Amino acid sequence: MKDSSIRLQGYISENQLKAKIISLETSTKTVDESVQALGCRAEDIIKSIIVVTNTNEFFLVILQGNRKIKTKKIKKLLNVKDVKLASPGQVEKETGYKVGDVPPISIVLPVILDELVLEVSKSSRLYGGGGASSKLLAISIDELLDCTHPLIADVSIAI
Repeated sequence: MKDSSIRLQGYISENQLKAKIISLETSTKTVDESVQALGCRAEDIIKSIIVVTNTNEFFLVILQGNRKIKTKKIKKLLNVKDVKLASPGQVEKETGYKVGDVPPISIVLPVILDELVLEVSKSSRLYGGGGASSKLLAISIDELLDCTHPLIADVSIAI
């Protein structure tokens, strides 16, 4: 199986980012696994979730690990009739990564960033998908914003 984190590392190098891919001995597919592996808070983990609208437009939604997408808020934000989570097949086709491995950067889709992600201290690192199930991306909020140029909005609710 090809390690998709190699492509992510290429993006980091090309763009001269300080972000780093962290390799771990354990799976990091879920927020709980990532928190346990890193010893951090769920708010420090960011999820990269792909959604699709009824007009077949795909978006990358980035939110804190202790939150979930509220599709009603995204529908209103985008002024569309329907929004749903992309299927695993759609995620892989649109991003080149499997569900749970999708990084918050290097994805060629419009990005919606949940406003609560901005509440992380500027000195803190955020941890997101690193391109493979045992890898995480450590990135600053500033680099995340510079790389994604997101639409920032309230699109989540507590789990």
